[in-house]
Amino acid sequence: MEPTDLIDLSGLRMSPGEGRRMDLQVLLDAVRLSEQGYAPDPAQQEVRLDISRMLGGGYALQLRFDTTIAGPCMRCLTPTSSEVAVDVRELEQKKRTPEEQFDSDYVKGDDLDLHRWANDSFVFSLPVRVLCREDCLGLCPECGIELNDHPGHTHQAGPDPRLAALSGIRFDADGNIVQGP
Repeated sequence: MEPTDLIDLSGLRMSPGEGRRMDLQVLLDAVRLSEQGYAPDPAQQEVRLDISRMLGGGYALQLRFDTTIAGPCMRCLTPTSSEVAVDVRELEQKKRTPEEQFDSDYVKGDDLDLHRWANDSFVFSLPVRVLCREDCLGLCPECGIELNDHPGHTHQAGPDPRLAALSGIRFDADGNIVQGP
């Protein structure tokens, strides 16, 4: 089945109060998070679209789908995936005054931009962090070893660089500062 990009709402010829449920295919785009690439899996996603024609004119829209995002863990960079559930609603109702108007950014004229709505909703539904596991320890900031495989990994603490200037001070046997080398 070919992905659907635009839906002509007027072409559905819905009467006020009537509703329709449509199962459609939409192509989801890859995203960049924290300078890493993440891809929806599968890229072509089946979505459920509920359309209701409102009594006063306009449409109430609901879009739902479940998918997976795949890419590197944000802490240790190992390949991982996370579940993403999308359930969003939009209203498109034109009224005479701006105060009474509900405009969907995804409806222009009578065309619903399903591709853009699905992709925006996918991005807004992503987890804050894509992790291989909730308690991922990440990478050692000094040597880059994966801490999940080596949880007891440590390094000997080096001198504090803020105190490096004090390392040149020398004292004699009586505790007095010695000038020069």
